[in-house]
Formats: sequence, C-alpha cells, structure tokens
Amino acid sequence: MFQKRSLYGLFALLVMLAMVLSACQPAATAAPQEPAAPEPTAAPASTLAVGIVLPTRDEPRWIQDETRFKDALTAAGYDVQILFSQGDSAKEKDNVESLISQGIKVLIICPQDGTAAAAAAEAARDAGVKVISYDRLIRDTDAVDYYVTFDSVAVGEAWGNYLVENASGTGNNLYLYAGAASDNNAFLFFEGAWNVLQPKIADGTFVIKNSSEAIALQDKATLTREEMAKIIGQVTTEWKFDVAKNLAEANLTAAGAADKGTVFILAPNDGTARSIADVFAADKDVTQYFVTGQDAEKASVQYIIDGKQSMTVLKDVRTLVADAITAAIAFLEGGTPEQTNSYNNGAVDVPAKPSAIVTVTKDNVKEAIIDSGYYEASEFTGLEGGAAAPAPEITGSVGIVLPTRDEPRWIQDETRFKDALTAAGYDVQILFSQGDSAKEKDNVESLISQGIKVLIICPQDGTAAAAAAEAARDAGVKVISYDRLIRDTDAVDYYVTFDSVAVGEAWGNYLVENASGTGNNLYLYAGAASDNNAFLFFEGAWNVLQPKIADGTFVIKNSSEAIALQDKATLTREEMAKIIGQVTTEWKFDVAKNLAEANLTAAGAADKGTVFILAPNDGTARSIADVFAADKDVTQYFVTGQDAEKASVQYIIDGKQSMTVLKDVRTLVADAITAAIAFLEGGTPEQTNSYNNGAVDVPAKPSAIVTVTKDNVKEAIIDSGYYEASEFTGLP
Repeated sequence: MFQKRSLYGLFALLVMLAMVLSACQPAATAAPQEPAAPEPTAAPASTLAVGIVLPTRDEPRWIQDETRFKDALTAAGYDVQILFSQGDSAKEKDNVESLISQGIKVLIICPQDGTAAAAAAEAARDAGVKVISYDRLIRDTDAVDYYVTFDSVAVGEAWGNYLVENASGTGNNLYLYAGAASDNNAFLFFEGAWNVLQPKIADGTFVIKNSSEAIALQDKATLTREEMAKIIGQVTTEWKFDVAKNLAEANLTAAGAADKGTVFILAPNDGTARSIADVFAADKDVTQYFVTGQDAEKASVQYIIDGKQSMTVLKDVRTLVADAITAAIAFLEGGTPEQTNSYNNGAVDVPAKPSAIVTVTKDNVKEAIIDSGYYEASEFTGLEGGAAAPAPEITGSVGIVLPTRDEPRWIQDETRFKDALTAAGYDVQILFSQGDSAKEKDNVESLISQGIKVLIICPQDGTAAAAAAEAARDAGVKVISYDRLIRDTDAVDYYVTFDSVAVGEAWGNYLVENASGTGNNLYLYAGAASDNNAFLFFEGAWNVLQPKIADGTFVIKNSSEAIALQDKATLTREEMAKIIGQVTTEWKFDVAKNLAEANLTAAGAADKGTVFILAPNDGTARSIADVFAADKDVTQYFVTGQDAEKASVQYIIDGKQSMTVLKDVRTLVADAITAAIAFLEGGTPEQTNSYNNGAVDVPAKPSAIVTVTKDNVKEAIIDSGYYEASEFTGLP
C-alpha cells in the first residue's frame, strides 16, 4: 500500500526541478536554460498516491524514466510503485488493476498499445482514479483525463528538416522507417516528417527506396491516418532493435549499388537508429549516411560524438516527469492541470501540455546534453571544448567488445568500463555485437585496425568467438576473455571471471534451504548453450540439486533429459548440453517467458502449488517469475537469478524474485583493467586459477560472489555502495 504523505515535499521537489529546466519553452535548436525558481507555498492538505505503468524495462529510455520518476518522488518523500508491462497489454491491465487495489488516486501510464490500453484506463476511471496518459496517447476512450507529451509532430519535422538541410541536388536516396502502428506517436512523428519531406520528394530532391506504399502516395501533401498506416505497416521497426536491423538488412539486400552511395535515413528513435546505422555502415556500397533519431539515449549521444549517428531529438524527460507530477497534484487538489493544446484520441479531445524539443547534432551536443545538465561529460568520450570532437585515435590502449546493449547488465558494464578507463587516463573504444558473431569479429577487426594492444571481449558465442580471438592474436594483440570463456583456441591469454560453478551452487543451496519434505516441484531453466558459463552455472547447480533429486526432495517437472540423468552425480558436457538444449532461455526475456508459459500449460495442478525454479540470470528470472505469479494454481514460488540487476533487486524487495547472485562488476572491471595494464607493461596478470577451454588451460582470476535475498539486500547492495538506496522503494 502507498503511504499517504504531505504535498509540500513534492512541491519543493518541483521547485528544485524548475531550477534546472526552462521557464519558457526553448526553440527547437536551443538547449534548456535555467529559470528563476518560484516561491514555495504552504503545504496543501491533500495527499498523493500515484501509480506508474511503463511499457518495458528492456529499453534504455524507459529505464531512465523509471529512475527519474523514482528519484523525483523519493526525494520528495513519497512512496511510488512503478510497474512494467513488458510489451504485453494484458499484463499492462493487470498492472493497473494491481495499482488500483493499492488505493492510488492518480494513474500515470505510458501505453504499450494505445488502443488496447483503453480497457486499463477505463478500469481506473471506474475506480475513481484520474488517468494521465504519459508520452503516448491512449486512444478510443473518454477515460483519459490528461496527456503529458512532447510535440510529436515537431519531432518528425525536426527529422525532416535535418535531412533536407544536409541534402544537395536531386535524386538523394531516402530510406523510411517508422515506429509501431500500435503507438499513436508513431503516426504523429511520421506526420511531422512527411510535412517536411513530401515537398522535397515531389520535386525530386529525395527518391524513396524502400516503401512502395510511400512511393504511391508521394504526391500527396497531407495523408490520412489510413494512408499513413499503409506506409508505417511496410516500414515499421515495432520499436525493436532486432526488427530494425533485419528490415534494414533486407532493404540493402534488395537495393542495387545505385540505391546506396550517400543515403538519407528516417529512423524513428535512438535504439532503432543505432541498429539501422550499424547495418548501413557495414555495407561497402554505402559511402555516407545521415540518420535521424530521438530520445537522446546515452548510447546514441556517444554514437553522435563518434560520427555513427547524425542527430537525435532531446525530449528532456525531466520536464515530462515534472509535468506529470504537477498534473497529478492538480487532480489530487480537485483542480485542472494546465492546458496548452489538445489531442483527439478518436473519442475525445484530450487536454495536453506538449513540451518543446531540442535537435542535437555533433555541433551542439555539448551545449544541449552536457551544459544543460542532462548527462555528465564523464559519461562520454571524445568531448572537447564547446562542441564535440572526433574520438581520439586509439594507440597502445584497450578495445572492448560486449555482446549486446539490449540488457541492463551490459549497459552497466559499458558505463563502468568507460568511467574507470577514462578516469585512469586511457582511451577506450567499446563496441557491441548485438548477438551476432559475424559482427563481433568485424568489431574486433575494426579495433585491431585502430591499433589496440589489448582486447577485452565478452563473447556472444564462446566457440564462434575463437576466430575473432585468433585475428587479434595474429595482430599481436593480447586477448582477455571477459566474464565468458572463449573456447577451442590457444589465442586467449587471460580470463577474468567470477566463479561460475559457485554461482550455480549458490542457486542450488538456496532452493535446498527453502524446500521441506519430499516431492517438491522443480523447474529447470538454463542460459544459452553457446555460452560456456551456462554449463558452469548448471554444473554448480547440479552438484547441489542432484542428491536432493535422487532422494526425492525435488521432482523435475519440465525436462525429460534431466529426468533421464537424475541419478548421475556428475554429468559430461554432452549430457549437460542435452538438458540445456531442452530448457535454454538463450539469455532472452521473451524466450524465457514463452518457455515458462509452455511448461505451465503442459503442467497439471499437482505440478504447481509451491514450486522451485532454477532461473539462469536476473532478466530471465523476472520473465519466468511473472509467468508463474500469473498462474492461479501456483501458490508460492522460489526463483533464483544472478547479476543483481537493479530491476531484480527491486523484485526481491517486492517479493517477486527470491534471490540473486551479486557478481560485483566493479571488481571484474578492475581486474580486467589491471590485467590489461600488466600486458601493456610487458608483465603477466595475477593468476589464482585456470579454466580449460577445450584447447588450453587459460590463466584466470575468479572473483567471489554474494548471495542476495530480502534478508541481506540492504547490506549486500546498498551498504556495499553497489547501488544507492534512493534507487529503490520499500527497502527493509
């Protein structure tokens, strides 16, 4: 339940926020300015109880929003409940109903699907809750009281203006991409872009290369929603990195050399822009590209500094957060939030207060992003003076390749590596392979060409990465395998890792300690078979669990391969591969969710009740936990995890995940940097162990781990300095 508190603290917070935000709306190319702070008033008598629902925790934008909402409301002395719908409208409605049951008076919701969210909004309205549609508009219902948004049409116009300003002559190749048709904003963004681009398409400045629907409508200055839907349906990225990547690859595969050269790309947000840019950059026939974006995600700001993304649109979420809180206060006091515009949602005109936007390019990135206080300069490399400068040439320093930027763990690693190496005075280049071993090898070759002397690489596929390691070895580069072991090659010089067998043993011990009697239902899940760590984790878990399976304490419910081997205390790699192949999550949230759902669909009531779940990491643990929690026949569950991701720590506090294993990445980063320096100085890093990779014994220094539960979360996570207490609600 929410604690009911005075509004004075929140008003004071808004005063503080106002000091870093613009008092008047800035021009589209101006950075936010600091206004004079208003005087606080006496504390009103009403109370605040706000629930917030965001669409997914799998994109940096929404993780940032979560942090800012929590920081703002916690600093003001309020409890806040923030839930994620993970791309599932049914879960979104469940989230809203959960918040309603906790007595909220105002709901702030960013819908996954603007139309499907109408049911959730109506449930809130029927319970007497005021509904604020946040960032995206809920459609086709009169249950929306207010809309806090940026001027989405202006965002699209900013994209169009940027592309037009950088085009010359006629016949410029234009590739169009869009957001999801389920998101009303995707239409507003496209409308704005079309307003600017269409006259320049009609006069031949641009030639559309990837949309027959857009070509058919290219002489129409104003499109109906149905006409835009045809185009968006053809070029949608669905707001997903992999969809954007696959669509861009398909477009370039179908394109001839004449359709490449210098290209102009309308990309709908930063995440998709980076994926699309990476595809176009890799095509040898693309000599230059201009690509749009929005949200000013940290990774895209670095891409802009590095010349890999052309622009983004800063929608200062601090403003949006402050506006949403201000609107909530107005409703709680019986008033009406400020209205400067309205948006028709197909049923009613919804009052709104759209905020201004800022176009960010390499020329103004420091002013717009750093000087405004949106991010710190220390979070980026290559910034100089009043504008961004090209990233320095890498000579005698370190290149780092991480598997994906789509998981919080690797985003955190990126930040820590950059912070540590920059603070130590080293240049560093960090690239992501996005789950693609071919791209991983390309990344390594790119870093080799820039003169790196040490490569730190966390492989996507431990076996496939051997080729990349050998390319580095052949170029005289020392190779440090980071967190995951590269297999079947003698080209690995050192391995920085945690004790992965101990991680699995910690899982097993936790499940054993919480089991009683016999016949406890056990569900097994694992990481990807391409990752050597998945075998080590499972080995450790099996070491502990197998005796308790053999004596009847646990009964395996979802793996015939594990059942067939349940009397074997020690498994060969091939035997583990059979089990892992049957219960793998591939380290992916959606795969874990689908597998858990399939397991429960096949299970009878007797296979549920109290269940014990071996989940291989925090991201998959949350997905699996959500599935088991939603099953009416599951009365209690115990679920493992690892990585101490911020979202999972909150899950543990909230009782939705049972434990995680803290592998303090600060230690791993420090160990990797220490090893790199040793190699650069002609020495040998400290060795306390070794791991056989199928070809050689690789020297290693495994770090200790910490089991984290609700009982010790404050000591392990907060008191250790790993995270700040302000990042969580409900700490014991």
